[in-house]
Amino acid sequence: MVRNSLPLSRRKCLMTMMATGMTAFSDPSWSDDRTVLSVGDQNESLRSLLEAAGEATTFPYHIEWKQFSQAQPLLQAQNAGVIDFCHAGDVAFLFAYAAGAPIVAIGGSVDGGRSAAIVVRNKSAIHAVQDLRGKRVALSRAGLGEPLLYGALAQSGVDRTDVQVVNVPQSVARMALATGQVDAWVTWQPYVALATGMDDARILRDAKGILSFYVFALAHQAVLENPLKRAAIIDLEKRVGRALEWARTHKDAYCETYARISHLPHNIAALAIEESDRRSIVIDENVIKGTKELYDNLRSYGLLKNGIDISHAFDLAVLD
Repeated sequence: MVRNSLPLSRRKCLMTMMATGMTAFSDPSWSDDRTVLSVGDQNESLRSLLEAAGEATTFPYHIEWKQFSQAQPLLQAQNAGVIDFCHAGDVAFLFAYAAGAPIVAIGGSVDGGRSAAIVVRNKSAIHAVQDLRGKRVALSRAGLGEPLLYGALAQSGVDRTDVQVVNVPQSVARMALATGQVDAWVTWQPYVALATGMDDARILRDAKGILSFYVFALAHQAVLENPLKRAAIIDLEKRVGRALEWARTHKDAYCETYARISHLPHNIAALAIEESDRRSIVIDENVIKGTKELYDNLRSYGLLKNGIDISHAFDLAVLD
């Protein structure tokens, strides 16, 4: 089902990508007559995973990598038709889909919430979620920050109106926490590792028991109608699945490649990998049910207004 696009022009989208530090990579050894797949990535995570696992050496198509700092601008680019395929977290996906982005989830992974957390400065007097009353908490709008924060507050008996939310990009949030402009920061890997490994921060509460934290493989619906690009997307997602399984038992080798490609310090890359436990999944009725529950939570928080049938956001047949 093709849905209306967000009111974002291609030119504005390209300006957004440049402002968020997006870069494109191309291998000149590929011939121009090959199928070209535009793949969005966050902080080199997908590219480094595939390269580390040896899955990036024999592509029968050409990949143009486009790098973003977080999911929101990536999904804006996909909505505008600049990105054919990407991986993005479930919350950001739901915001984009509910706003009309013509995207569909075909596969993905899950880590049970280990990769996301609320962090505070190490010397902060905040030692429990209850201590966030009256505090300023930084997070990125239309991402996992709000449902993670509100879920943690609810479990601790704290009204979410007792916390002041500061909506800023992740790079700004990191600096704001380090300089004391905010009291806590809701984020994910590798930002959690950067905060705890470089900025003298500590984890107050991770997302386990609050968010499943699905990371979905997302294709632009129009691209799936192109047989060659559809075949390329299927092949690429199968490579990602194999790479994820490889990475679980080859963390040191994965870390070497991740640190080199992402330019993260080796200890930070190692920490981010160690604190993650992503497992490849096949989208089934349980995944759809869990995502619908997340969507309902977002609506209950007042973050999403419109009611839509989330089952249409998934295509179970692509990878069959």
